[in-house]
Amino acid sequence: MRRRPNPTLGSLTLLLALLAGLAAAPAWAQQKITLRMTTIVPEGTYLYTAFSKRFADNVTKLTAGRVEVTPYPPGVLAPPFEVYKAVEDGRADMGHAPPALIYQRDPTMALFSSFPGGLGIEATMHWLYQGDGLKLLEAHHREKLGLHPLVAGVATTEIFAHAHKPLRTAEDLKGVKFRTLGMWAELLRGFGAEPVATPTSEVSTALERKLIDATKMAGPADNLQMGLNKLAKYIMVPGAHLPGGYFTVFLKPAAWDRIPAETRVQIETAARLTSFDSYLEKGKLDIDAMAEMRKGPNEVVQLDPKFIQQIKDAGRAWAKAKAADEKAKGNPWTERVADSVFQFQDKWDANKDYRM
Repeated sequence: MRRRPNPTLGSLTLLLALLAGLAAAPAWAQQKITLRMTTIVPEGTYLYTAFSKRFADNVTKLTAGRVEVTPYPPGVLAPPFEVYKAVEDGRADMGHAPPALIYQRDPTMALFSSFPGGLGIEATMHWLYQGDGLKLLEAHHREKLGLHPLVAGVATTEIFAHAHKPLRTAEDLKGVKFRTLGMWAELLRGFGAEPVATPTSEVSTALERKLIDATKMAGPADNLQMGLNKLAKYIMVPGAHLPGGYFTVFLKPAAWDRIPAETRVQIETAARLTSFDSYLEKGKLDIDAMAEMRKGPNEVVQLDPKFIQQIKDAGRAWAKAKAADEKAKGNPWTERVADSVFQFQDKWDANKDYRM
C-alpha cells in the first residue's frame, strides 16, 4: 500500500529549509545596501538631475528603501575623468558616465556609445534593448573591464556646432578652431579643422572672445541654458557627430552578484526607467529650446547631406581601423561590437522608409 505524503511534514521541511537558507545568507543580504556613486557631471546640471539623481531616486522607490544609492559630483570621491578608475580602486562603489569616456583605453567603448555617423538615439535604444547591445555591453565589461554595467540615462542628439561662420560642408571646416573632445576630435583633423580641447567651464568665454570659431557641447536645452546661442550667430544641425548617447552605471561584478536576485531585477528596472524617462523629458526640452533659439537673431544651418554621409563614412573607417588594430593585439571585442552596430544600422536605414 502506497503511503500518502504528509502535507504537514512537507511544509515543515520547506520552512526549515528556508530558515536554514536565511541563516546561511550573509549579513549584508538581510541589511540595507548603501552604494556610493561617483559621477562625471557637476551637481545642479541637467544630466546630474535627470540621470544620476533620477537613477538613485528610482532605486530607492523600486527597492522600497532596501538599496540606497548616493550620487557624488566630480571632485568629491574622484575627479571627473577618473570615474572608472575610482570604482576599480574602491574609492566608489559605483560610477556613472558615458562609455566613450575611456575609449582611448579600449576603442570598443566609443562604439558602445554614440559616435560620428553612428546610430541615432531611437535606433540605439532598439539595438540595446531588442538587439544585441545590452548583452554585448555586459559581456564586454565583465571580461575586459572587470565591471558590471547598467544603462541609466539616455541623451538626445547634440547640436553639431555653435559657430561664428556657417558650416555646411566638409570644406567649410578647413582651418576652423573647433572645440570638442574624444573621437570626433580625431575625425575633425581629417576634415582639416583644428580641434581645441577647451574645458567646459571656459567654453562660453572662448566662444565670446573668438578664441575658438565653433564649439559642440550638448543638446539644444543644455546649450540654451549655457547661452551659446547668444555668443555665436550660427547654429548647425543635425548633430551627425553625435546622433545620441547614453550613460552607464557600473560596479564590480562581485558586488553586483552579491545583491539578491530579486533586488537586482529592481535595480535593473530603475536603470531602464531612468533611461526612458530621461529620453522623453530631454526630447521635449530640446524641442522647446530649438523653438526659443529660432526666435532670436540666430541662423539655423542644415548640414549638407553629402557632408553627413562623409561623417558617417569617416566614423565607419575609424571603427574598422581600430577593430583591425585591436584584433591584432588579441582583443576581438571592437570588431564584434562594430559588426553588430553596423549590421543593425544598415538594416534600420534600408527599412525605415515606412516611418514618418
